[in-house]
Amino acid sequence: MVLEQQKLEEALAFFDEQLHSAFLIKRLWYQKYEEENKKESFEINQFLKGYEDVINQWLNVVAKYIFERFEKHLYFHFLEPKKGSSMSFTHPLGNLTYSFELHMYALEDVIVRLEERRSLAIRQEIAEKEYETDTLYKITFSWHTREIKLNNILLARPNSDSKNLNFFEYVYGNPNKPIEVVTIEKTVGQELANNIHDILRDLNFVGNLRTIFFPIATKSKVMFSNPITKQYAIKNDLPVIDFSKITRHSEK
Repeated sequence: MVLEQQKLEEALAFFDEQLHSAFLIKRLWYQKYEEENKKESFEINQFLKGYEDVINQWLNVVAKYIFERFEKHLYFHFLEPKKGSSMSFTHPLGNLTYSFELHMYALEDVIVRLEERRSLAIRQEIAEKEYETDTLYKITFSWHTREIKLNNILLARPNSDSKNLNFFEYVYGNPNKPIEVVTIEKTVGQELANNIHDILRDLNFVGNLRTIFFPIATKSKVMFSNPITKQYAIKNDLPVIDFSKITRHSEK
C-alpha cells in the first residue's frame, strides 16, 4: 500500500510539472510568433513545424511515463482525447494549439483520476492502521517454520505431523467459530478428544492465554478466537496478558 501511494505521489508531481510546462510552451510560442511575424524573413510553415515538434516532444514524454507505469486505458485516454465539434481558427497557431489543449485537458483528467486513487489509498492505509491499533492480541502461525507467535513473541513450535501441529493448523485456519472436535479428527486422521487439554498446554495456551484464545475447549467442541480486538476484550472482560512471562518462557 505504501509503495502504491508513493508511486501515485511521484506520478502526480510529474504530471503537475508537465502540465505547467505545457502552459509555458503555449505561451512562449505565441509570444515567439508575435516577435517572429514582424520579420520579413519569417516562414510560417517552418515556424509551425517547430511548434509541432515541441508539442510532440512533450506528448512523447508524458505518454511514455503513463505507458510504463499505468494501465493502457489511461495511456489511450491521453493520446486520443475526445474532440469537440470542428472549429476554424483565425490565428495561424490555432489548429495546433487546439489539439495541444485537448491533450492538456486529457492530462488534467488523468491527474483527477489518480488523485482519486491516492485518496482511496490514503483512506485504506488509515483503515489498516486503525485496524492494527484496534488489535490488542494476535496469534500468527508459519506453516514453513511451524512457529506459533503472539504479537511476534514465540509461544511454541510443534513437531512436524504431530497431534499438536495438526490440531493447531486446523483451528488456525478456522478461527472465531465453534468447531466439533470430531470434525477436526476426521480431517487430521487422529483422535483428539481426550487430548485437548494436553495439546493446549503443550502449545502454551495456558492460564490467561487459554481463556483469551480458546474460550471453548472441551472434549466435544473448541473455538479459537483470533485476533483479539480491544472492543472484544472489553466486551468479554478478558484478562490482561503478562508479556514478560511469555518472553521469559520463550527465552528458555
